[in-house]
Amino acid sequence: MPDVHEFSIADALATQVLRHTPAHGRVHEVEIRVGALRGLEPDAMQMCWDAVTHDTPLAGSVLVMDIRPWSLTCPTCGRVWESPVPFADCACGEVAPRPTATDELDLVSMTVEHDDDDEDEDEDEGPAAAATPDGGAEARERAS
Repeated sequence: MPDVHEFSIADALATQVLRHTPAHGRVHEVEIRVGALRGLEPDAMQMCWDAVTHDTPLAGSVLVMDIRPWSLTCPTCGRVWESPVPFADCACGEVAPRPTATDELDLVSMTVEHDDDDEDEDEDEGPAAAATPDGGAEARERAS
């Protein structure tokens, strides 16, 4: 596999997810928020996630990435807008707006299904819950 920083990020993320996974739970989805300064390539991250979770309890889990956009500020007209790329011309014609972004990498949530065989399962959480890294859990429903 090529030497990409996404591999070490995926490996560290998998370690954190496993640390927060209940003993009898199966992780279905992991959601992360990534700042643009991280330079994370979504396809590379997905490939690395699949590689580091292969043959682990996380195998088959879905990685959902919220890649935060760049914020561009025009020094000429003062316009501020979001962009997926750090360099874009302003509508006023300015060719060098100032890009800013964050380097956050946050584990936002995990969707965990509890095994039916677990007799101590907390019925309030139901069959699937989204756990947050701070130890909280909340039911997650998705509109189809």
